[in-house]
Amino acid sequence: MKRLIYALMALLGFGMVGCEGEDRAAPEYGCPYVNFNLKARVVDEAGEPIPGIEVRLNNDWGKLAESDNLGEIDALGSTFPGNQYEIVFKDVDGEANGGEFETLVLDITDKVEQTAEGVGSWYAGDYKAELGDVTLTRKE
Repeated sequence: MKRLIYALMALLGFGMVGCEGEDRAAPEYGCPYVNFNLKARVVDEAGEPIPGIEVRLNNDWGKLAESDNLGEIDALGSTFPGNQYEIVFKDVDGEANGGEFETLVLDITDKVEQTAEGVGSWYAGDYKAELGDVTLTRKE
């Protein structure tokens, strides 16, 4: 019976890890992550707000947020460390909300600020970026 329980635990990803000495961190289970807060306002070339623009981190992740009726984004999410430095703005509603706009990929490395240190080996801290107005161009 014990072997069956151990086999099930191994299949589910549970295990026992021993630590010796005070210099070793306690064992952790999960994935490395950072918390990320993004503030921006999405506008067209005339400075008018664009609602319904999808915002993603590092293009591989799901939607972080969508711009509201004022074009504003105030989003908080979690991602793998390093993914907080590239933001993708994508028009996903076509002609609705002011027309079709080109996808914009921004490297925001110089605008990201760490607001809290990480703890342990998985949580790598809190980060934020305030971008101000982000201008999208219309598709031709």
